[in-house]
Amino acid sequence: MKQLFEPVLFANRQSLIWDYRIYTDDHYKGYYHWHQCCEIMFVHGGQGSIVVNQQMYDIRPGMLFFFQPYQLHRIYSEVSPACPFVRTIFYLDPHIAENLLQGFSKRKAVFSALWQGSNPYCGFDLGDRIETIEWFYQNYNELRMKSSEEDPEDISMLLLQLLSCLGTSEQSLIHTGERRNLRYSEQIMNWIEAHYQEEVNLDQLAEETHLSKSYVSRIFHQETGGRLVDYLTARRLKQACRLLGTTDMPVEQIGIAVGFPNASYFNQLFKRVLGTTPLKYRKGNM
Repeated sequence: MKQLFEPVLFANRQSLIWDYRIYTDDHYKGYYHWHQCCEIMFVHGGQGSIVVNQQMYDIRPGMLFFFQPYQLHRIYSEVSPACPFVRTIFYLDPHIAENLLQGFSKRKAVFSALWQGSNPYCGFDLGDRIETIEWFYQNYNELRMKSSEEDPEDISMLLLQLLSCLGTSEQSLIHTGERRNLRYSEQIMNWIEAHYQEEVNLDQLAEETHLSKSYVSRIFHQETGGRLVDYLTARRLKQACRLLGTTDMPVEQIGIAVGFPNASYFNQLFKRVLGTTPLKYRKGNM
């Protein structure tokens, strides 16, 4: 498993990190992770799935995803030369973005709801206006390439254009209308959300999802592209990081509180996955 927390390093006075039309046609393996800033991803082409907030979304052209700071997510794409995964990702400091949106109260309200709201949905289907979104992105990319420094006005315009699409098209929201039935993997993630702090019992999980024990792991992998054990580990470590950064609980108690059997195993796993010890992580986030 790769490092869970991926800090995005903004250069001096930089407010947006831009990566235009990332092209992948081989060896794309997603992993659970989070960032300290907002991540906005637009899909130009490809297929696969995204797991976030115990929900799973299909990847397809025209999808736009907004990941909140510190939000655990995993992007998985089934790539091949005939079906590459093409996406534009930009990372944004939400506080700076709100400053740029001063004077545009409606658009600022949409942005604030996206990065601070409790709405569990983060995906928007903009397939009916994909050409418009593509033009927004291409235009901003050309402006950015012409200048050695980012222009706050250009960033403001890009945000206003995107937020106008998100805020005025209720049809673009994935959750518009009647909710679809949960996939098996979503039922499994919801169960884990309620029980990850305990010793996870595969028999109980299988019984509550009306599946066999062997099929639980298999269907989770088929639907999400990842292993059930990796998701469980990531969810526990995510909570451990939150407790390390916001409480004075002893490290040993935190490991047990998030579901690990003993402090030694918790310390070893934490260091292997995040590249540092729980104590050093805590000191770095004080």
